[in-house]
Amino acid sequence: MGKALTFENRVVAVTGASGTMGRALIAELLRQGAKPIALTTSPQASFSPEIQVLSWQAGQESALRSHFHDVDILIINHGINVHGDRTAAAIAKSLEVNSLSVLALMDTFIAATETATVAAKEIWINTSEAEVGPAFSPLYEISKRLIGDLITLKRQDAPCTIRKIILGPFKSNLNPIGVMSADWVAKTVITLAKRDCHNIIVTINPLTYLALPIKEIVQSIYFRLFSRGT
Repeated sequence: MGKALTFENRVVAVTGASGTMGRALIAELLRQGAKPIALTTSPQASFSPEIQVLSWQAGQESALRSHFHDVDILIINHGINVHGDRTAAAIAKSLEVNSLSVLALMDTFIAATETATVAAKEIWINTSEAEVGPAFSPLYEISKRLIGDLITLKRQDAPCTIRKIILGPFKSNLNPIGVMSADWVAKTVITLAKRDCHNIIVTINPLTYLALPIKEIVQSIYFRLFSRGT
C-alpha cells in the first residue's frame, strides 16, 4: 500500500468501453471527477457528449501513441471469450485480443510518456480470476493466464504503477448468468484502487483471494531470480 489515489481531473482511457464493464467503469470514473476517454473497437457505439471517444483495432495499437501523451491512467479492459471453440482461428483471436494487444497497448502507453512524468502514470489490466482458476473456456484461461504472467514479469522493471483487476463472474450481455452487478464491481474496483491496491480482486470465490497473492509472490521471486531487465 502507498498513498491514496485520486481521480479528480485525471484523464483515464478505458478499452472495451462499449461493453458492460467498460461502461460501468466510465460511469464511476465520471462520478469520481475523472475525464474518461472511451477506447472502442465498435465504431457504432454511442456515449454521452462529455466523453471523448477513440476507435482502435487490435494490431494497430501504435496508432494510439499520440493520444496517450495526456492520459494519466490506461485501463485495459477489453477481452474475448470463444467458449468451447478450439479452432486455429479461435486460438489466434484469443491470443491476439486477450494477450498480444494488451501487451502492445502497455508498451505503447509507456513509450508515449515522457521520462520525467512516467512515474505518475498508471496502467490497469483486467485479467480475470481465470489466472488462478477454471473458467470452463480453455482458450480464455490460456490467454488470460499468459497476459497475467507477462504483467507480473513486466512489473519487475515497470517505470509506472501496474495494477491487475481480477474479477469473478459479473452479469453482462456476454455472461447473462453472472452473479455480480457490473456497477457494483466497477465501484469496488475504483474504491480499492483509491486505497492503492495493486491486485484488485472482486469475486465471490474466496479461493481467489488466497491463490492470486500467493501466485504473484512466487512468480515475482522466480522472475527476479531467473530473468533480467534491460
